[in-house]
Amino acid sequence: MREALARDAGMFFSRWGNSRKPRWMLWGRLLLLTPGFQLVFWLRVQRSLRAVPVLGPGLRRILWYFTTIWFSCDVDPEVEIGHGLYLPHPLGIVIGGGVKIGSNVSILQNVTLGRVATEHLDPTLGDNVEIGAGAVVLGAIHVASGAKVGANSVVLKDVPAGAIAVGAPARIIERLKSS
Repeated sequence: MREALARDAGMFFSRWGNSRKPRWMLWGRLLLLTPGFQLVFWLRVQRSLRAVPVLGPGLRRILWYFTTIWFSCDVDPEVEIGHGLYLPHPLGIVIGGGVKIGSNVSILQNVTLGRVATEHLDPTLGDNVEIGAGAVVLGAIHVASGAKVGANSVVLKDVPAGAIAVGAPARIIERLKSS
């Protein structure tokens, strides 16, 4: 959990640019004043409660309930989250239980990641994916590494690596060149 939190914090620090403030002040800002990092922190704590034998599941559910109310979002405790999750504005985010999120992923406000009513398969996000505000990714969708989903897009088909998907329903408008 410690390594994952350090990578999560690194994503926030990189978005803030160069700062001359001491590292402890930046960590204080993250823990006390940054709701996105606070949510990521509590998601990591929920995940670590799985290891507690008897009380773990109950404590995890209670913590999930309070994070859902406090942050006005619903992130299922079973979500698999890679290192470096960046949620700058966590309000309105809904992430279903079978979703897999890769490393260094950015998710903006009001995003929904989940299943379609007729199928019980959830989306998978690769590494270095960016999901714009209000986007919806539904079903057994794979958003490959380096892809971007535009704001208010509705993704119902796979997004290839390095592509940009926009619209409702989403279509690929550009493939970024790999370096």
